[in-house]
Amino acid sequence: MEVKNAIVVMFDSLQYNYLHCNGNPWIKTPNFDRFARESVVFDNCYTEGVPTVPCRRAMHTGRYTLPVKGWSALDMDDTTIADLCWGTGIDTAMVFDAAPNRLPKFGYTRGFDKVYFLHGHEIDHEFYAKDPLYHLNPEDYNEEHALEAMDKLLGCNMRDPTLQETACYLRQRQYWKSEEDQNCYKLMREAVNYLERVDRNHPFYLWIDCFDPHEPWDPPSVYDPDMKCPYDPDFKGKDQFLPIMGPVEGIYTEEELHHVRMLYAEKVTMVDRQFGYLLDQLRRLGLERDTLVLVVSDHGEPMGNGKHGHGIMRKCRPWPYEELVHAVMMLRAPGLPAGKRIKSFVQSVDVAPTVCEWLGIGVHPDMQGKSLLALARGEVDKVRDFAIAGYYRYSWSIITDEWSYIHWIKDDEKSVAESMFEIYGKGTLASSSHLVDNPLAKAGPQMNEEQRKAKNSAATGYGEGVAALDGEDQWTCTPGSIAEVPARDELYSRIDDIDQLNNVASKHPEVAAELLKKLRLFMSELRAS
Repeated sequence: MEVKNAIVVMFDSLQYNYLHCNGNPWIKTPNFDRFARESVVFDNCYTEGVPTVPCRRAMHTGRYTLPVKGWSALDMDDTTIADLCWGTGIDTAMVFDAAPNRLPKFGYTRGFDKVYFLHGHEIDHEFYAKDPLYHLNPEDYNEEHALEAMDKLLGCNMRDPTLQETACYLRQRQYWKSEEDQNCYKLMREAVNYLERVDRNHPFYLWIDCFDPHEPWDPPSVYDPDMKCPYDPDFKGKDQFLPIMGPVEGIYTEEELHHVRMLYAEKVTMVDRQFGYLLDQLRRLGLERDTLVLVVSDHGEPMGNGKHGHGIMRKCRPWPYEELVHAVMMLRAPGLPAGKRIKSFVQSVDVAPTVCEWLGIGVHPDMQGKSLLALARGEVDKVRDFAIAGYYRYSWSIITDEWSYIHWIKDDEKSVAESMFEIYGKGTLASSSHLVDNPLAKAGPQMNEEQRKAKNSAATGYGEGVAALDGEDQWTCTPGSIAEVPARDELYSRIDDIDQLNNVASKHPEVAAELLKKLRLFMSELRAS
């Protein structure tokens, strides 16, 4: 029988514009560049539902999450690529260190024949919580002025939980000496171990879910006293590899923010080297002849002011700006063009139907995404007229050739109770309720009601009606996350303002109204299908 294999390589938080092949002139990513020359590159790939878990749900099932689901488990009626491979003679495997895949009862490893998980990244960093910390000090990786400023801004003790989170990572990383200790290095070798052992008489489907370059942004230079960050070698301050999640104004200097981004860039270059190792092994094993390789990211990352993050650090607000929702997607397979770039819109929901068509198992009728094989071959010019993006119950965005429009969902469109948990916590809390000593319930800073009100008001200026991500929420181990949205919808020109810095909704009200109408209609159609 004809053997056709598929490999999906997911890189968490890999920002589109931090690859040289995507127009960044100063970053070094020779292996992504090499892959781009061999592949079809989709320049307008947008993640429809962010962050981590909704995106993966869409990729595995081919169904939009934004109108219906946030941070939650797979449902029994969800059908994944791995589910469809069952009974077809296709061997399936997931190799990953992205811990959200294995949250209690979430089920994202469901259906895979073989599963390998590597400990240590966010959400799973508590795995090392009881290990003694001898050799590194968390205060060496946090500037005191930033900790003090955040305490003052939020009106409560954020210093201690921030240092505790940093310490938790250092308990593992205190023994790291080189790049060979990094998760990405180990993960790619485990993936190659699978490829060397798999029965080549049968097709296989491999999902590699690499959490790097997600924070903490601690590339090799952070732990090697003889190394300097290659992108910022003259920086004299501390390597704040796990910057405080929240607004950056009054917390960090521009020099410090630049250094955080350069640590991220160094980690992207490290990821590039390990991706290059995987590509070399695919060639050595002769797998290029019959294997589709789809490289994707789940989203980018906000990292500062202006185009870098619209004033925030990390995913602490449900804001679907360009730096977050513009994702990487490149597709290489026998018979597809090499070095082709496609400008028409593709989305995270297109991963599942593309893989399923390639494997010959059929695109499930429930899938709302589109196979990209015909688009890659040039048989069609586009698979959709626009893309959408956003956070379930907080923000919807529509992206067209000329415009991007963001609709902020207000409390009259959802209850405040929903606001408190829907970004991450509601589904996570439910999935972990069986634990007798639930660490999620104890995560993050403890605040009384007065402090809680102060936190909302000081951090956002929106007052106490804003729902905060705290208490029982999974993500409060990283201080500063608040589920608040701006007061007015926003419209940006994609012709001369791709970075979304100049809101022109008031200048073009008819365009804004038409896009909102189109967005609402599309979301209604998705809910009904």
